[in-house]
Amino acid sequence: MVRLRLTTVCVSLALLLPWRGSAQTSTPLVVGVDHIPVVVADLERAEADFYAMGFSLKPGRTHTDGIRNAHVKFPDSTEIELITAPAAVDALTAEYRAKLRDGEGPVYFGLYAPDRVALAAKLGALGFPIHNDEALLDFPPENPLHPLSFGNRNKSPTDKPEHFAHANTAERLSALWVNNSQPLRALLQGLGIVMTPMPPSNPLCDFKGTVATLPDGNLYLVPSASANVLVAKMRIVLHWAALIRREISTDFYGANHVSRTAQSGNAVARQATCQTNDG
Repeated sequence: MVRLRLTTVCVSLALLLPWRGSAQTSTPLVVGVDHIPVVVADLERAEADFYAMGFSLKPGRTHTDGIRNAHVKFPDSTEIELITAPAAVDALTAEYRAKLRDGEGPVYFGLYAPDRVALAAKLGALGFPIHNDEALLDFPPENPLHPLSFGNRNKSPTDKPEHFAHANTAERLSALWVNNSQPLRALLQGLGIVMTPMPPSNPLCDFKGTVATLPDGNLYLVPSASANVLVAKMRIVLHWAALIRREISTDFYGANHVSRTAQSGNAVARQATCQTNDG
């Protein structure tokens, strides 16, 4: 069973409603969620946990540095990537191994940027030390924004319909909860993203924070005990209320597939009841 830290994963369940954005003259630089990389110690056990929660998985591959992965993919190309690094043989695998010492879970998060060239130019003009490769825009390891990246919602020619056919009817990642850090707020403000205080919810929600409103889903900035790590949380949208009730009673709570520890399990159970308006 994947063991996740208290501040790691929030799975909120809600009815799928169609999103109706306002008319805009140009595409925003940042549109919504892209993907969540999740570091795990045992890839096969993590895959079994996600299968047990009703997800289909697309097999990954073994990379030259030993990294192995698997993908939970959605039709809009948002995804969860499960990653394991058996040994530290280069900078990337050493970073993954260091993250695993603190516990398994999503230690990075990606946002969707349709025009990475324009976004890179904007971030450069704002003074952010952006790194631009063929696949992502990200930040140097020593930068507090390093857990954040910007991607293009990767669509692979090897994707098959069965990779998107989730038994729990999940369709997309629609929101993220991340650490409310000053560098992240400065970046979002510099990009002109509207940020407002989180509205009051129900008494089970014990955090306060800020909502960064994106055209295709929101980013929730909440307090975290982590000093320099932006911890991603995910909200997965499901179709039917009856299915949601069944999933809550059997998978998420009864079988405790999200977390082996009582502390993390209670956190997920508490935060899954917090209602937002993301579609």
